[in-house]
Amino acid sequence: MQSEELYMCQELAIAFLEKMKRDETFRETVIMIEDVEAKLEYINQEGFVFTSDELDTAVSSILD
Repeated sequence: MQSEELYMCQELAIAFLEKMKRDETFRETVIMIEDVEAKLEYINQEGFVFTSDELDTAVSSILD
């Protein structure tokens, strides 16, 4: 993956975390979906496409 694509995916992961913080309905929907595959599909359909590593990096950058 090129550095520009990696940056975009990390930005999407950060945007996802921000939406989880501010959008109660979105957060409740994500939490309510128990099946991991279904949860990832919903998140992807909402426009957030990233890997678990990219999510971990986003979480780390927010916590720093």
